[in-house]
Amino acid sequence: MNGIYLYLLLREIKNNLIDFSIDEITQMNRLIQIVVGQKALFVSLFPEAPAIFLAKRLKSGFEKLQKLGEEIRSSRIVHVEQPHFMPVVKLQLAKTTFGEPQTLDVIVSLYREAPNLSIKYAHGQKNLFPRYIEKKPKKSILELTESQLALYGQKRTAVTGEYLIKEIEGIDKYLAGELTQDNLKKLKAVILGEIARPKLVSISPLRVSLFATDYIKAYTSFNCLLEESIKKFVEEKSRVWAESRKRASIKNIQTRIGRLQKKLLRDEEIEQYRMMGELLLSNVKKIKKGEKEVQIFNPYTQKNCIIALDPLKTAQENAQIYFRKYKKLKRGHPKVKQKISALKKEIEEIRMRPLEIPSAVPSRIREQRERAQPYRSFRLASGSVVYVGKSARSNEELTFTFARPNDYFFHIRGYGGSHTILKANVPKSQRPKREDIEAAASIAAYFSKLKRQRNVPVSYTQRKYLKKNKKGKPGSVILMREEVVFVDPQLPGDSR
Repeated sequence: MNGIYLYLLLREIKNNLIDFSIDEITQMNRLIQIVVGQKALFVSLFPEAPAIFLAKRLKSGFEKLQKLGEEIRSSRIVHVEQPHFMPVVKLQLAKTTFGEPQTLDVIVSLYREAPNLSIKYAHGQKNLFPRYIEKKPKKSILELTESQLALYGQKRTAVTGEYLIKEIEGIDKYLAGELTQDNLKKLKAVILGEIARPKLVSISPLRVSLFATDYIKAYTSFNCLLEESIKKFVEEKSRVWAESRKRASIKNIQTRIGRLQKKLLRDEEIEQYRMMGELLLSNVKKIKKGEKEVQIFNPYTQKNCIIALDPLKTAQENAQIYFRKYKKLKRGHPKVKQKISALKKEIEEIRMRPLEIPSAVPSRIREQRERAQPYRSFRLASGSVVYVGKSARSNEELTFTFARPNDYFFHIRGYGGSHTILKANVPKSQRPKREDIEAAASIAAYFSKLKRQRNVPVSYTQRKYLKKNKKGKPGSVILMREEVVFVDPQLPGDSR
């Protein structure tokens, strides 16, 4: 979605967002839902369809966005702006915590290269996805004249509209290809207040136009267009995922069939084991213990054959080994063939089965979370939250990626244990309550090697006073400052 069309969309919905209080933020893959009452501001962060629109809130398929949701929840939208026709929306939020007003910015970046949702603070920025693009504003479309457009047209290379995209803000390759002198006049008129009649040209990738003659459907507003097209996009994405899952299931079964087929031998190959056992028994006197192989005349083939031996066993014992292999293969082959037949039948059933399209597009983040949460979490009575790592990698991610500088770090003193982070529900610059410190320390002690002990020492400090121990193992840290509290290991609500 280019910056100019984003400007026209915001013109439609901006007044409906001001003074709305954010109830929660939910996520379905890369579709984010900022819930404001019965409505929601939807943010599509799919690279093929970056967009934003206002619609009725949805519950099915969405789950709470843990990474940024807690900090935005209960905030009020006080201002919405788009800088310089850029594909970026800034939501200024206000929040009162313990009687003190706070402000923060939520930035919706809709650059196709890396759509993202971020929270901006005075001391930094927290992004939903790792890659965040920030660009300087270019020249406004309102400054572009018809004569300049004609000049750009003369300079165009094989890449359509290269100069327009490079020098004029808010223009993507699709709009650049449509921007004639007449269309420039129409576009300026729409920007200055005329009614827009947007058209949906394609769903994936999402392409919107004011000037296309070949399109799927025309709309009376950008918001209606985006609401309907993103819904169709997600449905198509779900269908593609269901097909992919179906193909993956068939491929996995085919791999299993391949492994089973390698175990199958021809009947004559199986008989070889019985025959070698019989040859060994009929030539016991010729075979000495300690030999690794023996050459014996085979009366069935009228040729000499070489039979491998276990040098630690007698001729009779080696013969019994071959007889056991023969019996095992003879009994097992029918079962392997039955299994292969059943797997082939399963493949046919999967191919004939209709697609099971899920209500939500599974996200890699959510699938990983379903397999194993990256860290444990415990909510205290005060509203503070304690997070505990599950492994060395989880500890490092929790402490150096998830935790903020003023959060508190806890670790059992002198022994192995999980990293523990306390996100205190207190105003900025204030220490956590004593009971929260003791509760977090008790949790840290519980997830340590001193879990069974009493009155154990737990070190704690603010995250900003930690640094990685480069010479140590993953998750190893150095505390530049620390305090110590003695507690009994236990979880919230437990009693001893």
